[in-house]
Amino acid sequence: MKFSPAKREQTPVAKPPPEALHRVDGGGPWGPTQFDLPERDGSNTQAVVVVAVVGAIVLLVIAGLWALLYYQYN
Repeated sequence: MKFSPAKREQTPVAKPPPEALHRVDGGGPWGPTQFDLPERDGSNTQAVVVVAVVGAIVLLVIAGLWALLYYQYN
């Protein structure tokens, strides 16, 4: 049995604002995203510190759970 593809109506797509043609910096036609905005001094030390601290906490939790299970079953 062969089915014919369904016909779709064309819908208008959102267009970027007219001033987007003049933008040169990153972020695409809709402007910069939160990841495209550098810090004022040009470094991302705060982001690096936050990621490092969260990673260390996750590793400590995993190690703690592993130690708890290890000593509970041995």
